[in-house]
Amino acid sequence: MINIAVLLTCHNRKDKTLSCLSSLFAATERYNLSKEEGKNVGLDIFITDDGCTDGTADAIRQHFSSGQEITIIKGDGSLYWNRGMIAAWEEALKSHSKYDYYLLLNDDTYLMGNLFEELFATHEYTVAHYSRAGIYSGITCSKDDDNVTTYGGDIFTNRFLSKLKRLNPNGTPQRCDMANANILLVARQVVDTIGIFWKGYHHGMSDSDYSLKAERNGIPIMLTPCYVGRCDFDHIDNYEEGRRLMAMSLKQRRAYFSKPTRSNKDYLRFIARHQTIRLPMVFVGRMLCVYFPKIYYKIKIPRSFYQ
Repeated sequence: MINIAVLLTCHNRKDKTLSCLSSLFAATERYNLSKEEGKNVGLDIFITDDGCTDGTADAIRQHFSSGQEITIIKGDGSLYWNRGMIAAWEEALKSHSKYDYYLLLNDDTYLMGNLFEELFATHEYTVAHYSRAGIYSGITCSKDDDNVTTYGGDIFTNRFLSKLKRLNPNGTPQRCDMANANILLVARQVVDTIGIFWKGYHHGMSDSDYSLKAERNGIPIMLTPCYVGRCDFDHIDNYEEGRRLMAMSLKQRRAYFSKPTRSNKDYLRFIARHQTIRLPMVFVGRMLCVYFPKIYYKIKIPRSFYQ
């Protein structure tokens, strides 16, 4: 049996969390029906409930109480994504020797039936071509458009300036530089080598940080050959964020960037860890964004933005 610890963190997205888990169990059933005994998948689920007030934990117990190993770790609402995922991962590590893989999921991701076939095919390809296990990111598309890639992985087009290009599936596993953890399968050997997410981040940047840490250790970061899930892209683009910030007062902008979901601290820590030479320039840019957003966006975004 292939034993997998599945890791999630959630906060007041009950319906999305239930949908994610339902699609996970459906994909598992489909895979196991096609495999002979001994080669099927066994799951243990570790979910951090970070202070949910919408009854997520009770709903999970009610819907999936039969035949599923689900451990719910209670948070108080202050963990956010990174620290919530760490809490789930640390709980799973108590039985580390049991697991062949760790599967990290965002709870707003709907998983397709081909999930495990494609992830394991990517693993086999990686071992055959690079002679070691790696990190495997499942590419997702928009829920409304099968031709729009939303998450998966990127390659650097300019490493110094952190310019990235999102990769689309091409029918063959692809190596990338930065992986998203919306669907991320991590082999046990990888955890033995580089550990888990860094605790220094509060909400974001940990999947990017983990990718670069893996790269420094020669661990391949790979993408599935095709889409294995659906997840809408929910990040604000530069144009929209710029308009919002310029309409805010200074007090509102400072409050905006103090939230863990938009924290300058996480990004600056990431730069300090991986691109130290850029830290002074990035710090000045971030301060301009807070105190003088018009100047910042005139530098960052073409003139047409203001017309």
